[in-house]
This record gives sequence, C-alpha cells and structure tokens, in this order.
Amino acid sequence: MSPAIVGIRMWCELASAGPMASFRRDPHNAAGGEGGAGGGRAVANGPLGPVLAPAPGVVPDPTSAPGLVPRPAALQGYRDAGSGLSFTVHEFAELSDGLEVTLLDDRGWGMSRRGGTPDEILAELTVEEIARMVYMVLLPDWADVDHPLPPHLAAVEGSGGAQDWDLLVERLRAFGVVSTPAELMRIPRRLDLGDHLRASLATPAE
Repeated sequence: MSPAIVGIRMWCELASAGPMASFRRDPHNAAGGEGGAGGGRAVANGPLGPVLAPAPGVVPDPTSAPGLVPRPAALQGYRDAGSGLSFTVHEFAELSDGLEVTLLDDRGWGMSRRGGTPDEILAELTVEEIARMVYMVLLPDWADVDHPLPPHLAAVEGSGGAQDWDLLVERLRAFGVVSTPAELMRIPRRLDLGDHLRASLATPAE
C-alpha cells in the first residue's frame, strides 16, 4: 500500500539581499522583460516594487546563506537597479511513512526599490505579506487576468489552496503516491520560513 499524504508544507527562504535589477520591461527593447530572455513570469507589483517569479528551473540553492548580488551587466529588457531581496519557495508533500516528496522547487519572487537597504525593506515586511506572496507564486501557471480562478479555487486562494492540483497529482504519481485533486485540497497546509528569513524579519514569526 502506498503511503498517504498527511500534510503539505510550503517553505520560503530569503535567497539573496543586495543590489539587483528591478525587472522592468524596457519599452525600447521588447526582447527582455516579462517572458523575455533571462526573465520570468511577473506575478504582481507589490507595495515595495516590482515582483517577479523566476522562470522554471531557476532555483537558488536553499542551503546557501543570502549574500550580495552583484549588479548585472546591462541586460536587454531590463533597466534600473536598486536595493532588493529575492525569495525562493519550495513545496513538499508530507507522507504517513515520515518521508517528504518535492512537489514544486522552481518558484519564488523578488522585490526591489530605490533608496533603501535590504534591512530597511525587510523591516517593512510582515509574515502575512510573505505568506500572501508565497500563495501567489504557487497559483496555477494558467491563471491570469484572462483566465481567472474557478470559484472552488478562488475561495481558498488566501490559504494556499489555489494551486494546480492536477499537476501535483501527476508529480505524486511519479513517487508512487496515489491521490486526487479533491483529496489534496483537503490536506492540511502550513507555511514554514527558512532560518535566514526568520532571523531577518523585524517581527519574528511565531
């Protein structure tokens, strides 16, 4: 009998802090920016500046300590440089046999602004804001303005329940774990903050 899923763990860590490009599309060069070379999928413009989810496969090393990101050379489609932060998000299924399997490891976002240090930006962040962004980058890739979430997903968007559960079922099947989208939606979910992020927040997570 295959192990049962007892929990879904979302994990967020501070990947880097320091100077970074602001990921704005350059109107004079459409080759870059959102969906362009070296870019990713923009998911929101938060209160602290542009926010970007990295392209699939672009995953910072979760075991490394955040460090300064050198200012990049002039990249097509990018302009402006400021102080910023980047975060990586992984998602795991916790199994009844005590093991975890990776569901997603290619999500994350960045935020930047002019005139502030990384510490000052972190001082403005709350655990609730981080949770909101984690849930946002875990949204199905097909969800956008033209393809809104169906009601059953929109109803749980604020708790991390609005995900591409069909995709995750397929990921689990590759590990020999059998489930359905409806079952996954009912599994308890929790968000864990990485050690670097937890230590950096002005108001520590409980």
